[in-house]
Amino acid sequence: MQIFRELRNGLTVDGKTKIKSPTSTLSTAEAISVINNGMALAGHFGDGVLHPRDIAASLIGAVVKDPVQDDVVWREYLETIVKERSDWNDLYRACREIV
Repeated sequence: MQIFRELRNGLTVDGKTKIKSPTSTLSTAEAISVINNGMALAGHFGDGVLHPRDIAASLIGAVVKDPVQDDVVWREYLETIVKERSDWNDLYRACREIV
């Protein structure tokens, strides 16, 4: 997932914006877990299609391990990077509903 890559590297994929990294490792296994959990939610409680709302809670849980330091990193990333990407509007709204 692009979000994991950017937060792990401290830089957006286009190389234009430097961002803070959380204390968590944001491993590939965690990214897979976020998607698997989202698919389970979509299948059992949704319409069977993976939507941003299905992955938002798991995504935030994977990023925010330290509620003090990581929450600041996540909110900054959400407001400066995710919010500005027009094709990520649904994900932005889903995450904002949780935080």
